[in-house]
Amino acid sequence: MKTKYSKEFEKSVRKLSGKTLNSVRSTILEVKKASAIDEITDCKKLVGFDNAYRIRIGNLRAFFIFYVEIIDDFVFFKYLIPRGEAYDKKNTELLKKADG
Repeated sequence: MKTKYSKEFEKSVRKLSGKTLNSVRSTILEVKKASAIDEITDCKKLVGFDNAYRIRIGNLRAFFIFYVEIIDDFVFFKYLIPRGEAYDKKNTELLKKADG
C-alpha cells in the first residue's frame, strides 16, 4: 500500500528515539508491504468511523484513514498519540472530521 503522512504525524515521529522509533519504522514498513488491512499487525477499525483505523505500537496509537481509490489503496497516517490521550474527546472529534 502507499502511505502518506500528516504534519502532526511527522512531528510526533521526529520526537521519538530508540526502540519506539524503530517500532514505528517497522510498522510503517509492514503497512507498505501489506496488500490488505487484515495483514497489518494490531490494526483495528474504529467503531463509529467509516475509514478510520488504529495500530497499536507499544504504548502509542497510530491513527490513520484508509482511502480506497480505483487505481491504488493508500493509508494516510493522521496522528501518533500516547495511549492515554488517544481516545480523548478532542482527538476523537479531530479524527471524525478527517474521516468524513
